[in-house]
Amino acid sequence: MVVVCAVIGCWAVLMGVDGLRDVFAIAERGRSVDGTVLAKDKVRSSPQGGTTEKIKVRFTTADGTSHQFWATGDQAVGDTVRVRYLPERPGTATVHSTANDGIAYGVVILVGLMMVITMLLLVFVWVRDNLGAHRRAARSSPVAE
Repeated sequence: MVVVCAVIGCWAVLMGVDGLRDVFAIAERGRSVDGTVLAKDKVRSSPQGGTTEKIKVRFTTADGTSHQFWATGDQAVGDTVRVRYLPERPGTATVHSTANDGIAYGVVILVGLMMVITMLLLVFVWVRDNLGAHRRAARSSPVAE
């Protein structure tokens, strides 16, 4: 279980760093165009039954290629939304501000780091306790002559 949590934590850190790279790249050299909301959906976002509203957005890049993606949002079908993306990677498209996305990816990184550090501490405590128990057992056992 410790290994699984540590791996998930590492994955979260890597995904967060990758997302932050995209956010910074979009802020630095991204394009901004109008997109259209094509559809809405509510997806279950928690085991307690909470839902998140998603919107399907279509936008057209400078070369005339049409792209679609899903994002969180509460706009109505037919609404116009601002889409930011990297021209060389339209799959990075977002309807959220770079500040909003940056905070979200920062939180993912922090949660991942906390998971990894917690798992390392658990392993350290387990090793320390087991080594201490073995040393105490070795000291209290009689030595054969």
